[in-house]
Amino acid sequence: MAVIHPQSTDGSNGTPADPARALALHAAVSAFFRRRLGADAEVEDLVQEVFVRAADQVGLDDEEYARAYVFRTAASVWADRHRRRLARRADQHVPFDPERHGETDDDPAGRFDARETLRAASAALLTLPERTRTIFVLRRIEGMTVREIASRLGISGSAVEKHMVKALERLLDRTGDLR
Repeated sequence: MAVIHPQSTDGSNGTPADPARALALHAAVSAFFRRRLGADAEVEDLVQEVFVRAADQVGLDDEEYARAYVFRTAASVWADRHRRRLARRADQHVPFDPERHGETDDDPAGRFDARETLRAASAALLTLPERTRTIFVLRRIEGMTVREIASRLGISGSAVEKHMVKALERLLDRTGDLR
């Protein structure tokens, strides 16, 4: 049996494919990916990739060999998908939410104001003493707790809070309203 997509009638080695066998193989490969992904829309894309890779091969007339080859290819496609997702950090992507991300309104004045505020905040941060700046960045940008910062820097929690107050006062003096 030539391994091809079940809808095709032309085998890669010139022999006609058995549609029933191809459909059964298609169903088995689909089940392979569904067990790993659930009811994901990506399943059909992965199955198609397996059949595209397998269609380039000749000598897949032996049904047992063809089935083993297709499942080895499916495992390879699965590993490739996993590597791509790791490289692209797909698990860290956040879906677009209009309420959270705001409107996509193209407002040049708003963008200019935002850039100016960012510039002012950056300049104000650079005027802070190094330890105060470090504490501010750890707290507000990195999201660490006061206790974590105190432990990391070897100071008390009240010292961390005093540095935060100092940083916020300086930033507010220089930039206005920073949240």
